[in-house]
Amino acid sequence: MKQVVLSLFIVLLSACASTNWSARNYQDEFTDQKTCRVVYGTDFGKGMVKGLGGIHYYPFIENGPDGVVFGVHNDYEVPVGDVQIRIDGNNFISISQSETPLRFSSSSHKIDMSYMKGIEGVDAEAMEKSMAATMENVQKMSSPYTATAGEKAEKIVDQLQVGKVLKMRIIGFGVNSVATTTGEYALGEDIKQALANCGI
Repeated sequence: MKQVVLSLFIVLLSACASTNWSARNYQDEFTDQKTCRVVYGTDFGKGMVKGLGGIHYYPFIENGPDGVVFGVHNDYEVPVGDVQIRIDGNNFISISQSETPLRFSSSSHKIDMSYMKGIEGVDAEAMEKSMAATMENVQKMSSPYTATAGEKAEKIVDQLQVGKVLKMRIIGFGVNSVATTTGEYALGEDIKQALANCGI
């Protein structure tokens, strides 16, 4: 009986530990906008890891309205911050939260500055632009995603398709600080297949 229980326990643990890359399709309920996302790990495995406590970060690759996007998110929907990644022996690549496409950011807020028009000595248009830029930065800083699109994302994907290991570092308050978190993710045929399934 003990051997049966032990065998079941080992099977359950291996199911939790077996994380791989897979493709998932999403469609916005209101806009019907479709995206395909390559994600790391299974919902079951992530749930088990989350139950152990702490914040866990996961890389993703998406094919959507911004083209190809590479990013990082976490399981508690809290801001990620800046990220460094390195694939095999290639140079590391930094991704700043300021690069994150706005659709990954928190809700957009428009500030009405119309009451400033006509006040002598106040450039209402300049103030409105400044406030809009500030709000955009606040949205990106509070996003539970850090991501990049365009050439940088394509460069990362090219390296992912031929690489063996993705190393990722979440920057805390400066590189190698106490708040810095690192992780490694295996790359293989599963990520190539998942990328192909998303048309990447």
